[in-house]
Amino acid sequence: MRSTSRARLLAFAPVLALGLSLAACKKDAAPPEATASAEASEAAAEATPMSAEDWIRANHKDALSTDLGKLQYATAETDLDGDGTPEVLVYLGGPMFCGTGGCNLVVLKRQDGDLIQVSETTVVQLPVGVLDSKSHGWRDLAVSVSGGGMTEGVSRLRFTGRGYPANASAEVSADAAPISKPVIAEDALKPLD
Repeated sequence: MRSTSRARLLAFAPVLALGLSLAACKKDAAPPEATASAEASEAAAEATPMSAEDWIRANHKDALSTDLGKLQYATAETDLDGDGTPEVLVYLGGPMFCGTGGCNLVVLKRQDGDLIQVSETTVVQLPVGVLDSKSHGWRDLAVSVSGGGMTEGVSRLRFTGRGYPANASAEVSADAAPISKPVIAEDALKPLD
């Protein structure tokens, strides 16, 4: 009688083990609604690329919380590297970014829905234009320069292979033609809310 009970128990053991395993899996698994909700959130994040305003908020929190004055900005999108995806030009104004020579111009590249900084150029005045000429496969930028003791003119910013120059006064030409088709106009600045 003892061996019959033992044989029945051994025969039933795999079924018992399977049942316990399934119960443990069910306990650890996320409910279908939570999984569907997480997948929907991920899809929405992928579908909505980061905006220039989001990039400014994420990368310049200190400039947003200052009592010195309100951050202002202007943006433009144009394909600089010829890959069919526009890069984002962000002109940052306000006390944290401007001096007597001008303000900062940031070039951002889209990558997997994010914006990645390519370069930041100081002492830039508005307007900002994009030229047909290229350096290292990227279109040259034309920016206005003046103030801070430098001659008023237009500076041609050439891509170096890593980014645009850190200072716009690097290549100023007093006799250069004015920027005829600006991508960021003189009066484009607006406050970041």
